[in-house]
Amino acid sequence: MSPTLLSVVVPMYNEEAVLHQLVARLRPVLDGMDVPYEVVAVDDGSSDSTAGMVQQIRTEWPQLRLLRLMRNSGHQAAITAGMTAAVGDYVVTIDADLQDPPETIAEMLKTAQAENVDVVYGVRSDRSTDSVFKRQTAALYYWLMRRVAGPHVPSNAGDFRLMSRRVLDAVNRLPEEGRVYRLIIPWFGFPSANVY
Repeated sequence: MSPTLLSVVVPMYNEEAVLHQLVARLRPVLDGMDVPYEVVAVDDGSSDSTAGMVQQIRTEWPQLRLLRLMRNSGHQAAITAGMTAAVGDYVVTIDADLQDPPETIAEMLKTAQAENVDVVYGVRSDRSTDSVFKRQTAALYYWLMRRVAGPHVPSNAGDFRLMSRRVLDAVNRLPEEGRVYRLIIPWFGFPSANVY
């Protein structure tokens, strides 16, 4: 087992407007969990001051690491880079824009350990703030993904998930580039649970 129990991978692209809000919500959650953790911020070739802001925040938050991609490579590529660099026994992926609540991370880890599952999906249970169009296209997307990848693709589960090291090692051994984790992770068939 790694001395780091939890890695949190955060892909970032031009996030200067939300970065301080993210830190203000994420750090208290992780500090309050009282487990050894790291945060891997992956700057996906931002053209704003995201990377510089992360560097500044690092001076006061030693668990924060910055991984910089030289050019914008896309969301899934940034997640791949972060998961490859992560050292934790469990890894959470969460977007920087706070569309998913960092406060759920503690519950995800607790669920993984209590239920002995390898994947915990953060599932959006309330889409009432989404437009009708967004809700309909999301429903169509998940229907289509189940047709392609099988019935194990959970509805309303984006890239906010916790994975065990066992899952991460399996993912990192894949030779394919351009991975779509919303499909790959469920396809593996590891024991899973949903929260929120």
